[in-house]
Amino acid sequence: MSTAAAVHTLPERALELLRRTGNPFRNYFARNPDDEVCALYHVPELFVREREQLLSVVDLYRYAPTTHSEVVPVLGSKGSGKTHLLHSIKHGPDGAWQLLVTPGTYQRDTDFLEYLLFQLIDTLLGGGKQKNTRPLEYIGEQLVRRLLCDALKGLSPQQRLDLFPAPGLGRWARRLGLGGSQAQERTQWLTESLTRPCPLPFQAGSVVRACGEAGIEPAKALDLVCAHISRIEKHDTAGLMRRHILEGLARAVLLHDESELASFLTYGFAELDFHVRPTRQDLVLALFKAIMQVLQELNVPVVVAFDQLEDLLLARRSDDSHRTAESFFAGIVQAMHQIDGISFLIFAERGLWNRFVPSLDGYIRDRLNNPIHLPNHGTIKTLRLEAPPLDLVRRIVEARLRPALEKLSDCADLSPIFPFTEEQIALVARTEPTLRDMLQQFRHLFDRIVYGASETGDANSQRKQGEETSLPTPRIGDTNLPPEVKSVIVVETPTAGLQQGEESPLPTLRVGDLWDQELRTARRKLEPEGALTGATRELQSGLGTFLQLGFEHGVKVGPWRLHHVVPEWTFGEHPTYGVLTIAHWVCKDGQPWKVGIGLFLGRGPAKPRDLSTKLAALEVEPSVIDHLILLRPEDDLTLSGKSKALWQEAERRGRHARLEPVSLDGFAALSALPRFVASLTESLPEGQPLPNLADLLQEKCEKLLEQVCMPVQG
Repeated sequence: MSTAAAVHTLPERALELLRRTGNPFRNYFARNPDDEVCALYHVPELFVREREQLLSVVDLYRYAPTTHSEVVPVLGSKGSGKTHLLHSIKHGPDGAWQLLVTPGTYQRDTDFLEYLLFQLIDTLLGGGKQKNTRPLEYIGEQLVRRLLCDALKGLSPQQRLDLFPAPGLGRWARRLGLGGSQAQERTQWLTESLTRPCPLPFQAGSVVRACGEAGIEPAKALDLVCAHISRIEKHDTAGLMRRHILEGLARAVLLHDESELASFLTYGFAELDFHVRPTRQDLVLALFKAIMQVLQELNVPVVVAFDQLEDLLLARRSDDSHRTAESFFAGIVQAMHQIDGISFLIFAERGLWNRFVPSLDGYIRDRLNNPIHLPNHGTIKTLRLEAPPLDLVRRIVEARLRPALEKLSDCADLSPIFPFTEEQIALVARTEPTLRDMLQQFRHLFDRIVYGASETGDANSQRKQGEETSLPTPRIGDTNLPPEVKSVIVVETPTAGLQQGEESPLPTLRVGDLWDQELRTARRKLEPEGALTGATRELQSGLGTFLQLGFEHGVKVGPWRLHHVVPEWTFGEHPTYGVLTIAHWVCKDGQPWKVGIGLFLGRGPAKPRDLSTKLAALEVEPSVIDHLILLRPEDDLTLSGKSKALWQEAERRGRHARLEPVSLDGFAALSALPRFVASLTESLPEGQPLPNLADLLQEKCEKLLEQVCMPVQG
């Protein structure tokens, strides 16, 4: 007797498989340039011409590293695939490696070059990967290969012999002049090994492995490299900066110690022995140029890509949007004049671009619209992303369905677009304006065919899943066109206080999963040794976003509530440490306490300098803050020596300050928040405001809220 499954037809078995697998069109947009969904459903043919053009722009700076910095706008409607295109450049197999900086925040009130520098440092030191490689690992390996090879070539025969200490009787043989040929052969083998191109895909550690095979200890190799750097670098300020950067990269590669590089890039560069003390802006420019020179000598292009510009610039809805846009574009033009060798890519909605750029100063407009000549592509000024043609839409649908359908042994006998028909795909491709709209319609159609959803859908079921649903689901199979309203967000909402049968008038968005994803990503970025130090300014920006959201969404901590927030206040002459967030906390009818909140991340020699810079904020006249809270890594909370003396002196002067221990997860929350807000904003239908996030902040960041608030009396 045959089983029921044996008599199922292939389409029936395929439908059953799709029901179990789930709707592959649910994740229909990329949240950010590092979203793994992009790789999961990538179709190489999509925007292939635009990708080649952008990679050609990058190659201009690979083969002529000091080319003037230029801007390429990439314009398209919301949902046209801009973020996916950027992901394919940053992580895809096409093109050689480049350092791609993708800022998740824009700090309008910070000097633009300073903001850009710390975005670059954060990318370099962080744990985030590009083309499956950490930037620090790739750049460090390329640098040490070149430096160590040059150092070996410059050794005398006796120095080469000293590289390989001989055991036992071998030392007597060397005194007699024997064994030199073996040392020569080892040195020659290592030199040839270092000059060979890195095997692809790139894997870190090849230099250390080569030294091990040749019999050279990593510490000895580092000494050799550092001695070579001392010989070739000048002794002026620029040379000293380059020397510290080169030695820090070499130490990171050979000894896996990133702390010295992180310390120099955030502290040491401001402590060099200057004949004339430079201003804050001069320090930033000098360090920026030193880093760029190192990268240019390695032929590593630097690309700064601003994605989802509308969310980046308009994150604070209360701001004057034109003022923010003018500050942003003027900052880019200023940076283009001060630093050569940067390719700026701006991914923006056409409407936003056409809204802001024409009103800018003519000089700024000219620089933004300056044409670029590309070999084999001609001259370009702007790239525009249009809706994909029918054949590409079909391939996109196939890519989404393929992972599930390939589980059937006889899938070759099934249409690769099952359960859809060619007519349905053609109708969506003809009537929808953007790729995102198409994927959203395929999602609704999939639910109707596979799950048998009614025209209005099972709203209660979808609320429980916390997903988007359309109102109503369009009939793709008929000639009815989709309604004007594309989608709304519906999720579980508290029903307390509602009458029977009455629906909550203000459904809130369930965003816990999105928050957890961004938190995991941020934690990975901060795990490497120097990443937390390198992310100082980015974390401070996250702290500002955190408190600004708390203010806008009515967050309370015990009897305290936020009365006013200054997300970033910069002061003094130290670019890294001279920044605080100011929060005015008010309790009932009392006067607000003006609280300065900063990150105290300096370690070793940087620790007292970081602390003294922050404490100096209490001395500003007229008074800006009444109380200072410093967030310190929980593994290094003790103050001693000079740091302790500085703290005691502040107490003696009657200054109010306290230290708060923060875990890696706490810092990750600050790092994740700006990108979380951007992803959440991007996922909402156009014009729909953010849901109230007070509950989320108080649930997910309860301890942080208590740490940045005035003490709550028990």
